Amino acid sequence: MLNQVSDTTFKRRNSLSNLSINIFRFLLLANFTALFFVFPYSSFADPEKNRDKIIPQPIQEMFQSNLVYPQEKNEIQFTLFPSFRNNQNAKKARTLFEVEYGVTDEFQLIFEWEGLLYRNPKNNPTIAGVGNIEVGAQYSWMGLGDGNTHFSFGNLIELPVGTVENELTEGFFGVQPFIVVARDFPELNQSQIFFEFGFDWVKQVRNVPESLAPEVDSISWNIGAFFPIKLWRATLEINGNNNKLDGGNTNDIYITPGTIYKLSKEWEIGIASPIGVTKTSDDYRVIGYLMWEFELD
Repeated sequence: MLNQVSDTTFKRRNSLSNLSINIFRFLLLANFTALFFVFPYSSFADPEKNRDKIIPQPIQEMFQSNLVYPQEKNEIQFTLFPSFRNNQNAKKARTLFEVEYGVTDEFQLIFEWEGLLYRNPKNNPTIAGVGNIEVGAQYSWMGLGDGNTHFSFGNLIELPVGTVENELTEGFFGVQPFIVVARDFPELNQSQIFFEFGFDWVKQVRNVPESLAPEVDSISWNIGAFFPIKLWRATLEINGNNNKLDGGNTNDIYITPGTIYKLSKEWEIGIASPIGVTKTSDDYRVIGYLMWEFELD
């Protein structure tokens, strides 16, 4: 009898937990939808004036955050993010490659490939292999209100094409909607602060070793700023990722100082060193950055 009561209690708690998660997902989706439809239009002070205003872009990318800036129509950007990370279990490296193409001046397509992944566990042989692919899009509303506020909405879909047997990828199909809100300060050398919020819904579609992470959804957030100094850009980000709302045990937070140098209008190069500040974060990371953009016309 006691076992039956315990089982019933466990099932009720499990049902309530699943219900809470589903309610959270629904509310998150509703918030994204409301922001997508309401925020951009309510922020226009003078649509005709803002439409033709040229928005300066002192920087094209940040190291661990999405920026609000879109690619212009028929403009292509290639970006390489080689990175190294170290934690108590292993040393890891990857070569993230990103392509962005401007369909219009506001709408861009995104392609990302993790490239070659490298993992050196503390007590096991070194492993190397290819990583996953992400495809998506982003739409930006620039120059809202007084002309110095910007908003963008995007979504990435992760395709688990990498090998899972070597534990470099987790076999998840992922959907990652995100929003970015930014504010320019022209009087401070066109510096900017921004906030990004995203949600990562995952579904395991490939069999993986039991030692890999379970199928758990997560939220991510980034707060950052950059400050141009002649051809240099000082950058600072605070990056967070948390899956505890879906029963996980990860709460990663990084403080990411960096610097970017504009070699020319078409080329940028930079480096950053994210520092983990929570127990589940990597001890430290090093991220490189090389960007090249050009117009097809």
